[in-house]
Amino acid sequence: MDTNKSYQIIRVAKKYYELHMGQLEIAQEEGVSKSTISRMLQKAVDLGYVKVTIDAPIESVKEMEDKLKNIFHLKEIFVSPNLVDDEEINLRDTCRALANNLDHYIEDHTVVAVSWGKTLNCLAKQIQPLKAKDIKVVQLNGGVAKSASSTGASQIVDALTMAGHGIGYMFPVPAIVDSKLTSDILQEETQVKNVLTLAKKAEVSIFSIGALSKDSILYEVGYLKDEDFLALEEKEAVGDIASRFFDINGAIALNELNDRVVGFRLEELKEKEWAIAIAVGINKINALIGALRGGFMNVLYTDEKTARELLNRCG
Repeated sequence: MDTNKSYQIIRVAKKYYELHMGQLEIAQEEGVSKSTISRMLQKAVDLGYVKVTIDAPIESVKEMEDKLKNIFHLKEIFVSPNLVDDEEINLRDTCRALANNLDHYIEDHTVVAVSWGKTLNCLAKQIQPLKAKDIKVVQLNGGVAKSASSTGASQIVDALTMAGHGIGYMFPVPAIVDSKLTSDILQEETQVKNVLTLAKKAEVSIFSIGALSKDSILYEVGYLKDEDFLALEEKEAVGDIASRFFDINGAIALNELNDRVVGFRLEELKEKEWAIAIAVGINKINALIGALRGGFMNVLYTDEKTARELLNRCG
């Protein structure tokens, strides 16, 4: 596309979205048809010149919230309504609800421990400046990729650190290593030990719940080998939190693999004032049930469709 054409598309977009001119009025000024203006506005969106966001308030589905809170004895639960049938939008809305409520959980000087993955990367994009100052943000588990693919582990740490005018602490090792011996040695390394100690002190933990799937980032970046995946399936693992896999009752599914994880232990989540989980999607139902039965969270953010299936299964 030549420069003049690009400038015209941008100019038309500015007149429409910033000056609030009508398409017919713009067409007359530009000397083209109204349908051409309509196509230019769509082109501006396609090229990324215009980004449309809807920043409407999100209210929890109260009836489901109350039922789930009583069944699982949670401190808090937020059920975001499914206004459209699109899982990506539902995940984004759920993450935005949590991002909007972070001031409720995070105060000045709070230590926040976070996992990483696709859900937490979505949350990172929704985070706005917090009232809290001088917070510390630390990873729950290692995030250095074992392949050329990036884990994106730093995104949530960076977003929260900037929002809370604080300091971020990365876990400078892989999430899963080749042996228990390697894991033990790494966890005795000074920098790793310091990060683990800080994570244990955290008052707030924020984490996603992953389903056992080859679509998971753990498999994509090479943390899970095919033999690991098969062994987890044989042990009826349903999902993971911070790379630690559990079964439908919340028990560690495969001790040999669990011993190779470098990072926080699931039992330590029960000690947190706020253990906040995010889970969206019917494919995560079994993992969510296992995590709830394991008592790894006291706060849950989910969406209406997932909550309804949870009630059908456990209500």
